[in-house]
Formats: sequence, structure tokens, C-alpha cells
Amino acid sequence: MFTLRQLAVFQALVHAGSMTRAAKQLGVSQPALSQQLAKLEKSLGVKLFERAGNELRLTEAGRVLARKAEEILTAGDELEAAMRAFAEGRRARVAVGALASAARMLLPRALELARREIPELAVDVHELAPGEMIDQLYARTLHIAVLAESSVARDHLTFARRDLCADGYVLAVPPDLDLDAVRHPERDLPPERLAVLRRVIEFNFGTPHRQRVLEWYRRHVGRVETVACVRQYETALALVEAGHGTALVPLGAAANRERPLFDVRLYAVPEMERRLVALFPSQYGRLRPWSVLLDALQEAGRTLHLPPARLPPPFLRHPCWPEARTATTQPVAYGLEKSME
Repeated sequence: MFTLRQLAVFQALVHAGSMTRAAKQLGVSQPALSQQLAKLEKSLGVKLFERAGNELRLTEAGRVLARKAEEILTAGDELEAAMRAFAEGRRARVAVGALASAARMLLPRALELARREIPELAVDVHELAPGEMIDQLYARTLHIAVLAESSVARDHLTFARRDLCADGYVLAVPPDLDLDAVRHPERDLPPERLAVLRRVIEFNFGTPHRQRVLEWYRRHVGRVETVACVRQYETALALVEAGHGTALVPLGAAANRERPLFDVRLYAVPEMERRLVALFPSQYGRLRPWSVLLDALQEAGRTLHLPPARLPPPFLRHPCWPEARTATTQPVAYGLEKSME
């Protein structure tokens, strides 16, 4: 007879597509993983994967099991959660994965709201990249992941989702780079100031994000030079504050609620925004304490207040620039103002 652990290993292999990646997800060695798979195949009497080098491809029997395994594992999770709640009373601990900026924006308020209903609630916060969060959801080491909608493919996920909030992107520039009246950077900025504007701090968020950011820069400022590539918005903003270049970041990454975190100028970028969502196994939307924290995250997102950004500089809305927007439409989560001085 197979075990739930063996089914969880099977699901991790289906998602990962290789022994190497699945072993990393589950935190076990490849030999131990192979042994669990062999036991499952032996107990079922069928082969579940065909191996092609390091890749795994489902057999017909594997595809049948894949359709049913998630239902069985979900039922097992619900039963375990119910028994844990019965044994522990109202004590509860929820594992949350989040981008660092999203955790700072939403978790303080969400935990305050959730603990009004469950005073003993505690959260284990894991600041992770989106791909790492997805892997840990599949490995069942995270209960909830808070990440940007654009970083996940809807058709590849089996998780439930709740929309949390949206915050507009801003162009972060050093405090002494004044773009308020700049209509054409090459004509209106001194060479040394134009060089700073064109020095880009990029992010290790994957090729699509990188291409989108570089395309935006090329469209609006022309030729650019990458001076740094980082994983955290906060690192990028510290480099901008020190005068090393500029960066496109969500407004929420540059602020702690209504307080700016860095001495930088933040110019609104009307055509870009980040939408934050919560992903979770569907049963957690029905069971306490996870459902309570999910409700609290949504409320924290709904009532989120961020500091004002400057109006887009003229060259971002000048009609000679392709696809430029005017400042007549207010972006999501912006409180626009002409000056922050």
C-alpha cells in the first residue's frame, strides 16, 4: 500500500520534471527520492515515469495518478489540519513565503487583524524569490505565498489564489537628479546627469522581467548601461541613493506604509504596476487559521496607503515618445503630487 509521503514525492516529481530539482524542493537526497518512487511504483504495480537523461516524463499510468494524487493529498492535508486544530486548540502557526517588499507592506497589518480573531496565531515568514515559493508550495513546506501576479503562469498552477493589492511602478533616481522639467533627456540634461539616468540597476527576476524593464528604458531614455544586477529592491534603492544609477521599482518597495525608506526621487510610471496575489492549496481557504490570515492579507491590501510619488516627468508623457501616457489617469496606489520637498 502506498503512503501519502510517496504521493507527495510523486507530485513533486511531476512539478519539477527532474530528480535533481525535486530533491532540492523536498530537501532530500536523490537516492532517497528514487527509493520512494520505486516503492510507489512497486506498490501500484505500474511504471509512472519514463526517463530521458535527467528529465522525467509521465507514462499513461502516471498521468492518471497525477489527476487523482492532488485530490488525495488535499484531503490528507485537511484531515491533518483538523486533527492539529483539535489537539492544539486555538494555537496555530502559518508558514508564509513572500517577497521582502510585499512582506513589509502587508504582513504587519495582516497579522494585527488576524490575531484579533486568533490571539495565539504565529507566522513563519520566508523571504523568497517567486520560483522558490512555488517549489515550496508544491513541497508543502509553505502554506501561503505572496508574490507578483506577473511572476506566475496561471495555466501551470493548481493553487487557489486571492488578489491582494496593486502598487504602481516608479522610476527611482538619485536625490540630486531633478527630472521635473525634462522634456527630452539628451537635450535638457547635462552629459554627467544623462549618464546617471542611463545607468540601470537590474533585477535577477528572470528574462521576461529584465526584457520588459530594458525595453521601457530604451523607449524612454535611449541607450542604457547596466551597472548592477541584484535580487532585492532594497539593494537597488540603496545603490540609487548613492548615485550609482536609476531603477524601476514598485512604489511599495521604496516605502514602509506612508514613510519613504530611501533618500531618492520617485517618479510615477503610469504604464506599469505590480499586482500582488496570495497562492495557497485550496483547502486553506476553508480552514482556520489559514483562512483567517488570508482574509487579513486581503484587508491589509485593500486599506494599504503608500507615500505620494512625483508626477511623471514630461519626457515620460511627451507626445514624441512612443506609447507615452499623459498624467490625466491616476495609477493604482499612487498619491501623485508635484513635489515632495
